[in-house]
Amino acid sequence: MEREAICPVCGKPFIADRISQKYCSAVCRRYAYRHRHEDEMPPSQRAAGKTLRTFRCLRCGKLVVVKHRADKRRKFCSPHCERLYWKHSKNVKSQTVQNTFHCRNCGVLVDIRDAKDKRTAFCSADCRKQWFSLHRRHRNQT
Repeated sequence: MEREAICPVCGKPFIADRISQKYCSAVCRRYAYRHRHEDEMPPSQRAAGKTLRTFRCLRCGKLVVVKHRADKRRKFCSPHCERLYWKHSKNVKSQTVQNTFHCRNCGVLVDIRDAKDKRTAFCSADCRKQWFSLHRRHRNQT
């Protein structure tokens, strides 16, 4: 049942003991699981890296560029910054919120600077309703 394979992490050829074995060692397997979102993309896209959203961390002001859909960060660069912000939010002056995205319905570039503005995908309630009504109809027809 042994077969020859090439490790996707280090590129070394190895003999796989099982059909499902992908990696040559436990070290390569752990590395791949830690960086699995990068492995899902082809190398050509990994280098280009389409930016989904950019924002400044509310606590430290660091510019954060989000390139993966699994990355759900919207206000803080790290969990550490988020904890410190909420722990000391009365004592520390926070950075202004700046979030930019393209409306999912009409494609307009939306620039958010107010912390209480919760829009993340649509420029207005009308665009949101229009988009969902179009997609509901499409789903029901198929």
